[in-house]
Amino acid sequence: MEDGGRFGARVRAVLGAGRTGEALDRLHEEIGSRGPLLVLVAPLDGVLPRPHATPGSESRAEARTAAAVSREEVYASIADTARPDRVYALLTVLATVVGAVGLARDNSAAVIGAMVVAPLLGPNMALGLGLVLGDFPLVRRALRTNALGLALAFGTAVLLGLGLRPDPTTPELASRTVVGLADLAVALAAGCAGALAYTTGTATFLTGVMVAVALLPPAVAGGMLLATGSARGAASALLLALGNVTALTLAAIVTFWWQGMRPRTWWEADRARRSARMGALVFVGLLLLLAGLIALAGS
Repeated sequence: MEDGGRFGARVRAVLGAGRTGEALDRLHEEIGSRGPLLVLVAPLDGVLPRPHATPGSESRAEARTAAAVSREEVYASIADTARPDRVYALLTVLATVVGAVGLARDNSAAVIGAMVVAPLLGPNMALGLGLVLGDFPLVRRALRTNALGLALAFGTAVLLGLGLRPDPTTPELASRTVVGLADLAVALAAGCAGALAYTTGTATFLTGVMVAVALLPPAVAGGMLLATGSARGAASALLLALGNVTALTLAAIVTFWWQGMRPRTWWEADRARRSARMGALVFVGLLLLLAGLIALAGS
């Protein structure tokens, strides 16, 4: 403990990985109502001498099922990546250009590169987290950012399609018009992986690519096919993109809830419970509807 001057006492504590959420909850319960409280959470890169594990620590870690990262850390990391700013728009356009060239030239490496650049993970995870926490401003911002990203990808792809005039039978492009229920399974897995990455503190880079696999190529393919006059192929690709967005969000809602993402106070928790239940029901209904349309399109 240190003297914090006019800010009162200053306390520093080193916690093991995965205990920040529990510690913040206990702090709020014990001293949150006594006056102003400011908590800063920062990573610790190394410790000398190296700490030794205490007996039973591994079993306790295995038994813990709640999220290893606090809701505040999860919220901050997701909310920052769900802003419809110029960087998000520019990265989406650049990813679309790379992806469109890859689809038109049947270049798989370029398509993969576009998935790496595409900033589509944050907004989709923000939508699921906002519904689980009952944070409707975050939900609205995530919807705007998602709509902006898909609109930019589709619009840019239409313009590129008019210039490149791709062959609709190119394998990389034609494969995005073959819609099946297995594609929704990929999107569900991507949504689960994204939510788990944020709540366990693991790297989100690869999961971001996984989410982009489900969203960017079909949206870009839809725009390019529409530019070439292939309306049926464009409709199939856009149907796949919408189905993947729905599956991603539903998986994120379920995973965040299972990982213990809850508001701290009981009245917020009650609102969040209703929001999560309603959001899950809406997206289950949408997913069943889109799955039916996909099944009809494939028959």
